[in-house]
Amino acid sequence: MIKTLLSIIYSFGKIGLISLGGGNSMLKLLEYEAVDYRHWVGNEEFVAMLGTSFLFPGLTAVKLAALIGYKAAGFFGMLLAVICLNLPGLVMAILGYHWLTAHNGPTTRKIMISVQYGALALLAAATFSVAQGVVDIHFSIPIAIACALFFLALAFWNLSPFYGFMAFIAVCFFLVR
Repeated sequence: MIKTLLSIIYSFGKIGLISLGGGNSMLKLLEYEAVDYRHWVGNEEFVAMLGTSFLFPGLTAVKLAALIGYKAAGFFGMLLAVICLNLPGLVMAILGYHWLTAHNGPTTRKIMISVQYGALALLAAATFSVAQGVVDIHFSIPIAIACALFFLALAFWNLSPFYGFMAFIAVCFFLVR
């Protein structure tokens, strides 16, 4: 049990330290650590945990870390996972803000552009991985078409994300068999 708790501290602390781009860009890092490397959960269980975390308000990565930590080591695993995921980011945000306000040169600009593109790559990889898992488990052509239309409406037609998502859920409710 102690070994698992130490693994949780190391794994989630590492993710918290390098999770540039925020919660959703962490998903690929969380998936790799929990499914592929540590084997705390299986791929289907990871997708189910992710889907469950979408049902409740709050940051997806934090809720997912809590679920994975709980599955791996119970209550203390959950607590350590959430703390270790968030603490490095909080410290880095405070220190980074002070550093960025004092350093506004070309090197800082290059670093920020690199971080933004790195976060974009992490987010794209997480999106692809989650989509792959969902499609493998629940493939449906009508829902895939509805998903593509929902994406187009969000990206190009300025649809309200809140009302669009509510409508998307209602449409999919009737499409799921």
